[in-house]
Amino acid sequence: YRQTRSREPMQRMEPRRIINMSVNDHVQLNKAENAWKTSTNKPVWSSQLKKQEERDSEQTKDLLKKFRSILNKLTPEKFEKLMAQVQMLTIDTEQRLKDVIDLTFEKAISEPAFSEIYAKMCSFLNGLKVQSKENPECQADFRKLLLNRCQKEFEKDKDINEEKKQGLREERSVGNIKFVGELFKLQMIREVVMHDCITKLLKNHDDQSLEVLCKLLSTIGKDLDVKKEKHRVDQCFQQMEKIVKDRKTSSRIRFMMQDVLDLRTNNWVPRRVIQGPKTIDQIREQAKMEEQMEGPHHLRPRPAQKPQFH
Repeated sequence: YRQTRSREPMQRMEPRRIINMSVNDHVQLNKAENAWKTSTNKPVWSSQLKKQEERDSEQTKDLLKKFRSILNKLTPEKFEKLMAQVQMLTIDTEQRLKDVIDLTFEKAISEPAFSEIYAKMCSFLNGLKVQSKENPECQADFRKLLLNRCQKEFEKDKDINEEKKQGLREERSVGNIKFVGELFKLQMIREVVMHDCITKLLKNHDDQSLEVLCKLLSTIGKDLDVKKEKHRVDQCFQQMEKIVKDRKTSSRIRFMMQDVLDLRTNNWVPRRVIQGPKTIDQIREQAKMEEQMEGPHHLRPRPAQKPQFH
């Protein structure tokens, strides 16, 4: 038999088309209705960013102006009222938080007699946190930034040759340690940190360090003397007694150290009351007592007349 083979119909091939084009010919491409386009408003965006930065800068200046005003008005009797004003301030960036801390810190160490009230203000702000600039997933903490500022001041190089700068350095060191002591009393600094400060100051053994040590112990000695690490206080005072006996420091520092030794012997009761910030009522009461001691107005001696130069 003859095997038949199915034949598939053959498809007709289109003839090739050859298009001759010149490099000079203009090719028109099809355009989509919603085609992507490059941004042409870059200058506008840059301008908006600059305006935003200027607004932020002005808001920061306004914030610091208000906060500085609050610091200047801070007194024991106005404390609650002024803290309510602080709560209304917009401290929402790490830089603003650092600026607020710097203002508070400089005020506290330049006015050591009022460091107690500034430490109380810091205790009020303790817990304030904002988003960290370097790590957005973390937060910048008020307490940590404040203690870093205090530590930075404590560890500054004391090797200054110029007498004027040396005097300023000593004032800042004394003001800083007084402020640190007040923060410790409000439980913003741990006990072990204070003992580390005392150890370092004793180890330095220079007049400035010993003066700062005396100021620190005068501020927190009573609180440290009843803590768990009381034996470290005993060791500190033994070294101080030895320094006084060796007479290798200036007489001014020896007398200062002896005053601290006597203060502990007297159960931390000072011979004279250290004046801090007073309320208006306390000032009025003091003025009234002074007036009673001086006697009636018509019995007071008249002040001597100054010579008049014509």
